[in-house]
Amino acid sequence: MTLVMATVPWLPALVTDADATPRIAATNWSVAETLIALGVTPYAVADIPNYNDWVQSPAIPPETFDMGLRDQPNLELLAQKPPDLLISSALFSRDNARLDRMTSVRLIDNFSSGQPYYQATLAMTREIAKVSGTSDRAEALIARTDRILASAAQALESVDAPVYIVQFSDAQHVRVFGNGGMVETLTGNTPLENAWTGPTNAWGFASISIDRLAERPDAYIVIIKPLPRSVGGELSDNRIWQHLPAVREGRVSEIEPVWIFGGLLSLQRLTESVVGALGQH
Repeated sequence: MTLVMATVPWLPALVTDADATPRIAATNWSVAETLIALGVTPYAVADIPNYNDWVQSPAIPPETFDMGLRDQPNLELLAQKPPDLLISSALFSRDNARLDRMTSVRLIDNFSSGQPYYQATLAMTREIAKVSGTSDRAEALIARTDRILASAAQALESVDAPVYIVQFSDAQHVRVFGNGGMVETLTGNTPLENAWTGPTNAWGFASISIDRLAERPDAYIVIIKPLPRSVGGELSDNRIWQHLPAVREGRVSEIEPVWIFGGLLSLQRLTESVVGALGQH
């Protein structure tokens, strides 16, 4: 699951003392989210403005500083204010060699292990808990996630049609989520049927034109915000969108932003948001 870029000889001693939690920075929003869920204030997080748009919850604590772009962290800033540990991911590893000269770097993420999303996310959560001394909190977070999925399984029993879960790329295209990610965990643990059964990429989605959402005319559509700029206005004049059966028949819902590539807290929010959205129909 993880690749250790540098040894951390001080870590076992530190994490035994709750008052000596290491200063942990995160380039990966899933790691940042998980740290906060475990009660750890991240020392630094990459691209906080876009985190606030795409992840939103949990909120980044005000004392956490912005360390630059996820794929290009501000090396000068980190050299001036080095963390004790920087957690990176395989996707954002281009600067790890230089980062490793100023601090300890470790790769921990839930999309590079080859495991299914949920198993990989459990492993990620426990690994982050191990380096931050919060293993008890991690097990409580995992148990709560399992309870939310079990509750959703009961709440979704009465849903009588499949569902597309999508994010808009532009007014003509969406990411539709299927096998290989968070949505698969939701559908695999509840009676909910995913209307998209086509291929997906390593991130669990396919990019398709919106007309393909008519392939299952009985389906609900759940849209994850935020919408790209101007898309909301364009859809009202988009004849393809307006003629989709789900749109004509009022089977479309929008939910607040959820980081669909995130950790357990995002999975909890997605689950509860979908239950709430489909409960309106």
